[in-house]
Amino acid sequence: MTEWYFIWIDGPRGPEPQKWSSDGLWGQLGRQDIIVRFPLTEREALSIDQLARLHPVPQ
Repeated sequence: MTEWYFIWIDGPRGPEPQKWSSDGLWGQLGRQDIIVRFPLTEREALSIDQLARLHPVPQ
């Protein structure tokens, strides 16, 4: 079963929100630009904008 994660990465213009599946996450775990990763539940199948409001980037 595929799990989904809401990710904040350190982008060229500051923190950028992304949504990754567990299938694509395995090769990305060693990346240095990941700020924080939030596992998503079924009820959190929301847009990136909605997820960014629910899970703000840490200060």
